[in-house]
Amino acid sequence: MIKALKKYDTIILFILIVLISFGIEMSMPIKSGDELWNFNNAYKIYNGYKIYKDTNVIITPIFFYIVEIFFYILGANYLVFRLIGIISYAILVILIYKIFKEMGIGKKIAFFYVIILHQTIYYIQLCAANYNCFAIIFSLLGILKALKNKNSWVWQGIIIFLVLFTKQNIGVLYFIAICLSDIIINGINKKSIKKIIKQSALATALSLVLLLIMYCQGILADFLSFAVFGLKEFSGNFYIDIYIISLLSFIIVIWTLTTVVRKKGLLEEQTNKKLMILCIFSTLYVFITYPIANSHHIILGSIITYITVICILHLIGINVLKLEKLIIIIGILFLIKSVGNSAYNTYKWIKKADFTISNNNPYFGCRLLQKEKIEKMDKFIIEKNIEGKEVIILSHQAGLYLIPLQKNNGVFDLPFKGNLGKEGENGLIDKISKLKSCVILITKGNLFWQESEKANEFVRNNFRKIGEIEGYEIYE
Repeated sequence: MIKALKKYDTIILFILIVLISFGIEMSMPIKSGDELWNFNNAYKIYNGYKIYKDTNVIITPIFFYIVEIFFYILGANYLVFRLIGIISYAILVILIYKIFKEMGIGKKIAFFYVIILHQTIYYIQLCAANYNCFAIIFSLLGILKALKNKNSWVWQGIIIFLVLFTKQNIGVLYFIAICLSDIIINGINKKSIKKIIKQSALATALSLVLLLIMYCQGILADFLSFAVFGLKEFSGNFYIDIYIISLLSFIIVIWTLTTVVRKKGLLEEQTNKKLMILCIFSTLYVFITYPIANSHHIILGSIITYITVICILHLIGINVLKLEKLIIIIGILFLIKSVGNSAYNTYKWIKKADFTISNNNPYFGCRLLQKEKIEKMDKFIIEKNIEGKEVIILSHQAGLYLIPLQKNNGVFDLPFKGNLGKEGENGLIDKISKLKSCVILITKGNLFWQESEKANEFVRNNFRKIGEIEGYEIYE
């Protein structure tokens, strides 16, 4: 039995992470946020709309292509979307576990480090399947290859491409980090420069192939508008959470400890090099938090930092002081808590989720807190459509009502500053001014902080108010 556990440790850990994540993920009620917006865009693409041309996606496309494939295989609904999120999160955790082992940490203690770390990083999973998690998975895979000294230019060229076209800012950070790692560890020499050029050339070649495919699909110009030129306006959505100080403090600590370890000769040279790779990635990935340094992005940018801190503490402290038993006890307590929490939330999900609707319904198997409101809004939209009028909802909640109807109003469905392409707010207002035979709904109260106030004011000043419905003012 013990031998089987050791042999299949990765599979067992994967299943365990899926189980302790399942209830938490599934029991979350559907509401407006990153999860809804990502699902809405993936669902639109599945239903035949073109990414970038018909949706205001501002992220590079690999995540949406992968989700679309899963939708075709398993069905296009929220339940499947959340399963994708659970599986991708479990893969992320497995890669962290493999990095711990590569750093010389034994299987048993590495297992409990992962269980303890899960308590902090599982928050990133609560946005279900998302491009951030996918980009970190590809990043960790590349870091693992670098730590194993299997850092071939072919592997890294492919991974640079995958990260870049999953989320562009993380891709740029990954490229800089992997190149710096080579130069700092191996020095500036012919071999390292040659490798950087080769992996850059391969990543560029793969990128050009994908761009050529986009051109053939007629979406290249729209891709450039939203995912490249539109980012200038997005950078104006600046938000910073006080917890960023904790992340910056961790970076200072790991560099200080790594410098001391190297100077004192406490570890083997090969281990020192591996720590240096982790330190470089930890430092650069802090910039994932820009421009929106909320708790989700801070945790996302902290994952490699957490890995590095645990490795350093284990190698120079816990391992030396023989504190493994304490870590195992803490890990067991966290594991019991996680299993119990997931079991309770699974029960809550089964009791409250809607399984009465068809699995072709996008909300199949999930909790809807605003079911009556959604039904009322959808009835209103259908009635207006019968009258020959389209309904435009200028709100971050638009997807809640349009998803069941498989409708798409492009940039109007997510009127965020930075999500509007190279034409920005002025382009959105220009599109509103050209609307014909439409009913426009705008939020009655305070707007979500990323929404365009200028667009709402334009509607109020240039269209006639004819009523209100469920917290929205109706104009035509």
